[in-house]
Amino acid sequence: MKTQELQQSLSDILEKVDDVVVDYLIPNAKKWDTERAFPRENLAALGEEGLLGLMIPKELGGMGGTPRIYKEVVVKLAQACASTALVYVQHTSAASIMLYGKQQPYISEQLGLMAQGKRLATIALSEAGSGCYFFLPVSQAERIDKNFQLNTNKTMVTSAGEADIYVTNSKATFAKNSMQSNFYVIPKEHPGITLGGIWEGMGLRGNQSAPMTIDCQLDEEMLIGKEGEGFKIVRESLLPMGQIGISALNIGIAKAIYEESVSYVKKRFYAHINTNLSNFQSIQQIVGEMKIICDQAEKALDTVVLKLELNQLDMVSTLEIKVMACQAAMQLADLGLKVCGGYAYSAHSPIERYIRDSKAGSVMGPTPEVLKELIGKIVLDVPTQL
Repeated sequence: MKTQELQQSLSDILEKVDDVVVDYLIPNAKKWDTERAFPRENLAALGEEGLLGLMIPKELGGMGGTPRIYKEVVVKLAQACASTALVYVQHTSAASIMLYGKQQPYISEQLGLMAQGKRLATIALSEAGSGCYFFLPVSQAERIDKNFQLNTNKTMVTSAGEADIYVTNSKATFAKNSMQSNFYVIPKEHPGITLGGIWEGMGLRGNQSAPMTIDCQLDEEMLIGKEGEGFKIVRESLLPMGQIGISALNIGIAKAIYEESVSYVKKRFYAHINTNLSNFQSIQQIVGEMKIICDQAEKALDTVVLKLELNQLDMVSTLEIKVMACQAAMQLADLGLKVCGGYAYSAHSPIERYIRDSKAGSVMGPTPEVLKELIGKIVLDVPTQL
């Protein structure tokens, strides 16, 4: 696609996103947070605009979006409602895995329904035995004729009970280790899916993350790709798009904190000394630091996106961008609290929600600590499972 066409496509898509943000996300963000409610209206509106099919190819009914467009969309969503943005990122991550098997009739059909906004997808990967190393499952499938018997307990499944499609994983039937794994597509109506609780997190309160038990027989058509190809799918499909999505989510939160802080500082007036908060040198320095951190993180993500589009993305860049984005969100949370004081600490301000949301990236797998370890191994030529 030519540069002019890309710019027009980006402009058209972002206009759709802006409409949904203004009409649904901004007015309802506090409600979803306060009530810990799943943002169904937001997701329905995104589906009606075709945005649930943003990264699905046009031949399957989607928009055929680029990584750059995806990054911009997620940042905008996260600035307005981080819970909605996380649900959207996990939906797109599920789609990225499914696209590995897009030539398979059943999977192609499901992708088509997702592109039409008729089905919301999510990933159900983490297990208690593997924790944030969700790409190394412990559970193992068994063969029953041509089908698979799967019995696994998944933890922290975003959109649990709300999604229409669950993309999950296990060790392959013949696996000697967790790198020999499978991915499956399971519709919500399939028997054997049980929720294990409700979400009561500190932040991202609307994403409905919960444990899930999957104990069922899966048809062979539900297997994505060939048996044992799971780790290849992680490297080629899930990891690049997943890292970009979660990084954009955290950068969106950081930018929301920055913009709300700037707005507050400009309006805060001290009558007893007849001056505005913006005239304090210490505040100017902190706001300047906030701006630098946001810009650095977003520019780093833009570089990763460009590398992906040019097929030049390396593993270190793929891993380190999430670390940078999570650190940016947490740093902005601390600085925003310092600049805005009691206003930021109060549940009556949106910054308080942003601050709680900013902490999720530090515990969402793979965590920054795990990513730093993997990066260190790569740099030091130490064997790694990536």
